Amino acid sequence: MNTYSTPAYGSGSYGGGSGGSGYQSCMQMCAASYGAPTMASSTWSASSTWSAPPATTTAAGSSGCTHTVIVAPTQGVLRYVPFAINASVGDTVAFVWNANTHTVTKSSELAICNKTSDMPFSSGVQNKSFVFTQTVNDTNTTFFYCGVPGHCQKGMFGILNPPNALMGSTSSVSSMMPVMASNSSNMTAMVQYTQMATANNTMAGNWGGNIDMSGMPPSSYQYALENVMYTRTFLAANPEVLSEDGVIDLSNAGTTPLIIPNDITAAAANSSTSPGSPTSGSPTAGATGSSSPSAASTGGAKSLGSSSILVSVVVVASLAFTL
Repeated sequence: MNTYSTPAYGSGSYGGGSGGSGYQSCMQMCAASYGAPTMASSTWSASSTWSAPPATTTAAGSSGCTHTVIVAPTQGVLRYVPFAINASVGDTVAFVWNANTHTVTKSSELAICNKTSDMPFSSGVQNKSFVFTQTVNDTNTTFFYCGVPGHCQKGMFGILNPPNALMGSTSSVSSMMPVMASNSSNMTAMVQYTQMATANNTMAGNWGGNIDMSGMPPSSYQYALENVMYTRTFLAANPEVLSEDGVIDLSNAGTTPLIIPNDITAAAANSSTSPGSPTSGSPTAGATGSSSPSAASTGGAKSLGSSSILVSVVVVASLAFTL
């Protein structure tokens, strides 16, 4: 069944209108709580802008929040933005194409670049302005990736309802980042790039720090960290979209074009290896993960900030998560 809806979460509208108690509850539910990496700073740059079309309304009969994930913020940047979101049962996730020739395909945690046979979903290859919506039926951690050959292997994957690491865990993003940087000049450059970009925005600099990476294959660690850092630079480049409670609010995107940062791998240009070259295998490289990740004991379950961008819907493909 096709539905026609506009991403509403964090964009000033919820269900029947903006500013209501349901919208406020949705905003509060997804407030952020993070840990932070500790690395030196360097320089960064941003290129191009992204303007959201005028707002439309949420489809009649819809319930819950609508969370938006940008599928490639600009041509050549192989990222989903944000990299990870939290969504509750009844929420909708709208994947919005901002560049051509990408997919959104469900994968498994242990083979992130491989299509899962466990009640799969896939958008098929689509182009700019396409919107693919999914209704959330449970809060299990779900991985998705771009099925265009080579894209996921360069880091184009994302997470719905990522697991939180326990306080002090060595498998959190904030703990893993300096460890990975100590073994890679590329990673060091990217962390420094991100630190500089977020120097005046603590919330942006800490985003995603509590994601637990213990259940992912080791070959995906570098790419997961790159995706977190790219989302951080996006938030730092657009500080007006990040509220004090950690929620990304893009309600002013129509009047204030969003800045789309250069890809995070550009920061590795001055390192000893070529920009973006991996320090480990691709996310599909037959690695095995460790035991299932644990939930966070503080800050609320899966307390990661979510985002929304106002878009005009050209095509909407609607399927249900049946995880």
